[in-house]
Amino acid sequence: MSEETGPQATSNRIARQFGWWWWIRQWLLTGIAGFFVFFGISLLMASYRLGDPFSFIMTFFAASLIILISSVMVVGLVYRMGRVKSIDPCRNDQAVDKNGK
Repeated sequence: MSEETGPQATSNRIARQFGWWWWIRQWLLTGIAGFFVFFGISLLMASYRLGDPFSFIMTFFAASLIILISSVMVVGLVYRMGRVKSIDPCRNDQAVDKNGK
């Protein structure tokens, strides 16, 4: 039983881990989080039209929390996709160098 170690093992693991289903899932999650960012912004704007101060405060803080959590998710997902995108060209370069072409 020979286990691969080093850069080749890492690139094989990366190739198996980040298929096209992974990319579809990441874009879908980013879209959903983006929707909630815009939903939170519209909820925040709607809170200013409320007459009751208690309802305003509760809606304002709820909308702020929705925006905060959704924005962090969008930034995290985009950062993760950017890291994976920067890893992929390195893997392709190693495969080309190994074949000698």
